[in-house]
Amino acid sequence: MADSQDLTSLLNKLNAPENQKNLQVIRVCIYEILSLQTSGFDVTSALPTIVKLLALSDVFIKRVAGEIITILAQNNPEMVLLATNTLVQDCKDVNPVVRSLGLRLLGSLQSNLVVEMLNAAVIQGLDDNSQHVRRCAALASAHLHRVSPTMVTEGGIWDSLYGHLNDSDSSTVASCLCALEEIFTGEKGIVISNKLGLYLINSFFSHTPTVQRFILQFLLKHSPRTKSLVFDQLNLLDDCLSKSHSLTNALCTMELFSHVTSDLPKVLTKVYITSWECIKMHLARERDEEMVAAVIDYLSRTNFPSSVLEQDYSKFCCREDDAQFLMKQKIKILCKLITVDNADSILNEFVLIARRLDLETVKEMVWSVAAASSLKPEINSLCVDFVKKLFQIGVVGITECVLEVLSSVTFSDESHWPQLAEVIQNNFSEIESTNGQLSLLQLIKSYGEYMDNAPKILEHILDQLNEEKSESPKPNKVLKICLLEAMVKVCLYNPAKIQPLLGNLMEECISDESRNVRDQAMFLYGYLLSKARVKNSTLIC
Repeated sequence: MADSQDLTSLLNKLNAPENQKNLQVIRVCIYEILSLQTSGFDVTSALPTIVKLLALSDVFIKRVAGEIITILAQNNPEMVLLATNTLVQDCKDVNPVVRSLGLRLLGSLQSNLVVEMLNAAVIQGLDDNSQHVRRCAALASAHLHRVSPTMVTEGGIWDSLYGHLNDSDSSTVASCLCALEEIFTGEKGIVISNKLGLYLINSFFSHTPTVQRFILQFLLKHSPRTKSLVFDQLNLLDDCLSKSHSLTNALCTMELFSHVTSDLPKVLTKVYITSWECIKMHLARERDEEMVAAVIDYLSRTNFPSSVLEQDYSKFCCREDDAQFLMKQKIKILCKLITVDNADSILNEFVLIARRLDLETVKEMVWSVAAASSLKPEINSLCVDFVKKLFQIGVVGITECVLEVLSSVTFSDESHWPQLAEVIQNNFSEIESTNGQLSLLQLIKSYGEYMDNAPKILEHILDQLNEEKSESPKPNKVLKICLLEAMVKVCLYNPAKIQPLLGNLMEECISDESRNVRDQAMFLYGYLLSKARVKNSTLIC
């Protein structure tokens, strides 16, 4: 932990006559003070010395000293005044790096005491010969607007920022756009008129790829008034959509095109087809897994038509070295692309990667396939085969995940359940977890009539419950109730095999210490009696 002795020692070194011109010592000491400040230590006592160091010509010392002053400026107005004089002089320095740093620090002070001087420095900086200074002046105007909005809106700075949108430096153009966006936040940001929109598009390819992305985002604010303007815009930016060397820019261009062609469905479809060709090319070369996952997530979440992607579904198949997060995104989009023609290939892909997935992802995968199956009944039979293959993998965790999902799945055709029931009852002995057993019992309650081994499964779970009871005086109440409900359901169509088990469990539940268990047992007992009376009366008739 830092203490006052550390700060005092550093200040003594800085103020020692022999170190006044030793820039190396000053750099080390001032950086240590900044480290103390970022660690939460109060370095206010060092401010007078820091303000003096701000006047040195060394850029590193100026930057660190300015950082310390701006953090402490709010509670030390007298120090702000002392620092302001130095920063104003820096804004007129012959070195453009010093001028830009002075502008940045002056704007970061966020104090009413510097409004007039910051205003003059911004106006002067916007006309500076150095592109770096102009860039910093544009950003400083946004800082000035936070302190004094009227100074910017009534002083003509905003108009100067609009004028600098034709600057030869790409970064200055981007800085002016960002500054105008913040200045006019109360009016929903910068207004892109037809004239300004056309100018930005005409000058688009003269900017760097990063600035092009900024411009594309701002062009989303512009809606051409006529179809001729729309097609002019499409023609001018067509190369960025189809031949862009930047994946990000290709996506931004697609977003812009889809915005301006929203009322032209045929053109919009062509936009998606063209953009996919470009995206597909970039994805094949992309080595950054985070970028690939982000693009796939974008395609999954937006209105990008699945019909455009369906023929290239294999582009989203997993590779041996894919990370878990990337496989999750690929599974998500593949489930959106399932059709009768490709379902077999996609589902076989899922079976192959199941062992490499964590159990939560396996569960999400099965849920997604089930959701796709409910929307497309024509692939139900293929989904049933998929589930059977997952059971055949023989991994307990995967089996339990599948059971948990199946307990909530409804097929449009009930004839699929006898096939699944056979697979389920052949793998019941592997189920050990409580969630797995609960899912199995839910399936027995719903589809137990298709399971010849249902009594044997219930007996197996009852034995495990009794073993748990011998080890713990309080077995799982939810499992106990669910087991009783399943036995009652099976008893209705297979009483001979289940009655002995049901009688013992029913008696135990009726005398259980839990009121919830007792009430449920009494209800089920009454339900069984009513069913028995109805059956007897039917036989008599």
